[in-house]
Amino acid sequence: MRKRPARKATASASASASRRKGGTVGAALDFLNSWQGVFAAMGVVALITIVVALFLPFGKGPQDIRPVAPVPAVNSPDFLRLVSTVLTAPIESGSEPQILENGDGFLRAFLADVDSAKQSIDFMAYIWEDGKFSDTLLAHLTRKAKAGVQVRIALDGYGSIRAPWSKFADFEKAGGKTATFHSLMPLPWAMTRDHKRNHRRAIVIDGRIAYTGGIAVADTWLGNARNPDEWRDMMFRVDGSMAAHLQAAFAEVWELGTGEILNGEKFYPAPAAASGRQLRYIPFVSSPSVETFGMENLVLLSLGAARHSIHIVTPYFLPDRSMRELLCGKARAHVDVRVLLPNDYNDSHWVRYASQHYYDELLGCGVRIAEYQPTFIHTKLMVVDGSWSVIGSANMDNRSRKLNDEVVLGISDAAFAAKLAQVMAGDEAHAKPITLAEWRQRSVFARAREWLALASVQQY
Repeated sequence: MRKRPARKATASASASASRRKGGTVGAALDFLNSWQGVFAAMGVVALITIVVALFLPFGKGPQDIRPVAPVPAVNSPDFLRLVSTVLTAPIESGSEPQILENGDGFLRAFLADVDSAKQSIDFMAYIWEDGKFSDTLLAHLTRKAKAGVQVRIALDGYGSIRAPWSKFADFEKAGGKTATFHSLMPLPWAMTRDHKRNHRRAIVIDGRIAYTGGIAVADTWLGNARNPDEWRDMMFRVDGSMAAHLQAAFAEVWELGTGEILNGEKFYPAPAAASGRQLRYIPFVSSPSVETFGMENLVLLSLGAARHSIHIVTPYFLPDRSMRELLCGKARAHVDVRVLLPNDYNDSHWVRYASQHYYDELLGCGVRIAEYQPTFIHTKLMVVDGSWSVIGSANMDNRSRKLNDEVVLGISDAAFAAKLAQVMAGDEAHAKPITLAEWRQRSVFARAREWLALASVQQY
């Protein structure tokens, strides 16, 4: 009779030890078998589905986009009418843009315009990072806000993730306003839109003077591209109707972030009398969706219109099949096709590796590729047949053509194109040509890296 309780005690202790040993696993199983566990599992599956839908290759829209008839030459009136119709964008007349090279050239002109502003300053850029550039710009903008000028800053949630928000406090106390495009909120319903980014450069003073191009706010854009710490880039200063279209590009994003519709003389003053030589241009403000890829159409029509030359400078180069077929077709037809890209000085090596996957195909069909050597080249230019130029914020990658909000100006003018060609020729003098024979000797490791990068950078 006395042994049975002992055995029970021993069995009870053994069970207790077993429960302690498997307690974590048991609790997890209990949770998964509960309603809470079911809902948690559903949440995890939904999150994975969203990420897969957003960040794997697009698979959306047609694989090939092509005109059904030959595209008119860029120097013909038919070409401008075609582009205007396809993009539903007007054909305008305006003064020739002023070319500003690198941070030194841009800041001298821009800060002078800021200091002379009377009514409004609207500043939109993709990247804003802490540093000397940021401090200088905030000091000037804060001073104008204190003087009663309406000053607004619109930034992208992803591009400005390293912005010194604490330093914006004095600017906002002075009356300045800020807004963020898609603030990357970690919420499931926000994730479905956060892959969309505002990449526009639209900087406007008093609605009369405006800037666009590649420069944003970070110390790498200071200087004059003298070393790897000073990036190579360009901005363009415009006025008149070009400034009005850049103001509209800013206002569209500002309304989305704040609900404010910018109107009145502060932002859209009465047009001043035209001064200087006038040229024809098409302004294009891009907000792509899965149904419409206007920037892609602009690029393909521009390439299809080439008869003699295509010169492209871009920091990010991911040509889809339609673009590669056009480039190769033109090269085989004896059009001088040149693409100037960055070398190892690069802020996104993975994108560079992905773009290199296409070197073999493009070099093989006669496209000339060169890599700029002194520093990272962030310039965004395309000149076709020495008479059609595309300037602005857009790169030659998937993101700019199919995802980003962008703003560009397509300019039909041989004299302006000649100035850009001169700038591009100067950059080509500091570039290393890539030959097909040399490229085909790259290592197996480099080839594998290209494939891996290409599979993972579809969002660029």
